Amino acid sequence: MPSEKATGKRAGPKPATKIEDVYEYAIWWLNQRGYSEMKLKDKLTRKTDNTEWISLVINRLLEQGYLSDRRYAETFVQSRCQSYGPKLLAQKLSLQGVAQADIEQALSLINDSDTDVLISRVIAKYSGKKSIRDISMRLRGEGVDESRIRLVMSHSVDTEHESQLAVRLINKHAKKMGRSGLLQKLRSEGISQDTIEHVLSDEKEEDVIEDDQQKALALLNRKYKHSLADFAEKKKATAFLVRKGFSFAEANYAIEHHLE
Repeated sequence: MPSEKATGKRAGPKPATKIEDVYEYAIWWLNQRGYSEMKLKDKLTRKTDNTEWISLVINRLLEQGYLSDRRYAETFVQSRCQSYGPKLLAQKLSLQGVAQADIEQALSLINDSDTDVLISRVIAKYSGKKSIRDISMRLRGEGVDESRIRLVMSHSVDTEHESQLAVRLINKHAKKMGRSGLLQKLRSEGISQDTIEHVLSDEKEEDVIEDDQQKALALLNRKYKHSLADFAEKKKATAFLVRKGFSFAEANYAIEHHLE
């Protein structure tokens, strides 16, 4: 197929030859969906580079009531208030050139129940998969106010949520990671110290030490099929186990009993 450059044809709509062409083009776009004044102006530049025509058409549409930033903002907010928080909605409207007064008027129409639907959906999606900290960060990223997040989550999320996540992470990593590394992993995932202590409360310290010693030994035996003859190899083996979350004492135990 010949390119537009080769055929000499201009990309986009047929250029306007009179102001009515611009007006009809504007009406066509408004029939597709709502637009802010700024965004519609952008569309009209595809039809003409005559800025006077564009200004006249915009003013005509405003006078006729076909174009209204306030109405657009209200419709925009009402259709998206269960998908985005107020702060993000305000940001999106501002980027479309909507005045702050119109944005605030539109946001005043949001009910707390609309925002709560968004919060509850995010909680349900990540329950048992992300920590309370990470869910809160996700909601802040969606533009939800911090005070609303705390209020809803205090009623919707309990310690059992984080306990489920902590247990899942422990089961996933326990066989290949020492206790110190496992604790670091839990904290990095946002699990609170209270939850960590609750989940691990039934474990006896002596059992933990022995278990980690045996895990370290098993990992070392899989990693090194030959005896660790010199200091350099033992140093590398120690570093390997420490990276896996084992203590130096556990690493030393594994090296001492390696391939017995």
